[in-house]
Amino acid sequence: MTHGAVEGSADTINGGGGDHVRNAIVTGGGGEIGGSAARHLAARGLRVLVVDLDEERAAATVAAIESAGGAAAAHVADVSDERAVEGYVRACQERFGAPHAFFNNAAFEGAVSDMESYPIDVFDRTIAVNLRGVFLGLRSVIPAMREGGGGSILNTASQAGVRGVPGLAAYVASKHGVVGLSQSAALELAPQIRVNCLCPGPTATRMMRDIEQTVRDQGGDPSGFVQRIPAGRYGEPDELGLFAAWVLADAPAYLTGAVLSVDGGMTAP
Repeated sequence: MTHGAVEGSADTINGGGGDHVRNAIVTGGGGEIGGSAARHLAARGLRVLVVDLDEERAAATVAAIESAGGAAAAHVADVSDERAVEGYVRACQERFGAPHAFFNNAAFEGAVSDMESYPIDVFDRTIAVNLRGVFLGLRSVIPAMREGGGGSILNTASQAGVRGVPGLAAYVASKHGVVGLSQSAALELAPQIRVNCLCPGPTATRMMRDIEQTVRDQGGDPSGFVQRIPAGRYGEPDELGLFAAWVLADAPAYLTGAVLSVDGGMTAP
């Protein structure tokens, strides 16, 4: 995976429909995977709007991009809020121009609980962020991307979006929904806009650290998470971020509608 020149990636990002690749939006851009993807997109010459609920974390990603010579801006938004989502798309248009790459990545792990005890308010919040948030992002970005001549979208699901995981009912349900949304969007938008779905396995991020701690607090042993990964370890955030940037900016225009598992072999048949 190479960091080709911006013009060299334009036909790929725009599905063959544009001459200049300019702008990206990354939600969850203050997190480890989103931040890595934002940095790798900026290294390819894209100007990146870093969207996150946490202003300080978004600003840290922007600072890292700018210190490396890239262009970025931070924007605070709750991805489950329709007006806030419209706001981040408008912010990209006003600051940089039409989005050509969209990493629809923000997520919330929800509770670790058996089904009959799962808190309903946490279930609703998990679905709101992980599924409604992805839908709202698609709904607002698509017309802006069309106006810019096309582009590439990558939605983040999970290995939990293609299999069941006990104790994570809302997260699993939301991520299965993201897979379905991605496939539907790919069929609707081809060939002008590519849409793919990233399904990471357990990755060394804040989310996994929090899940592990919750399991310990409940008297369990989180070491089983790693034991179920054929690769024998968690993924590294930069492995996922680099791959996401490649899919968005460098992958062939023929790559659309794919469910892309990067999970150390967890979901291999």
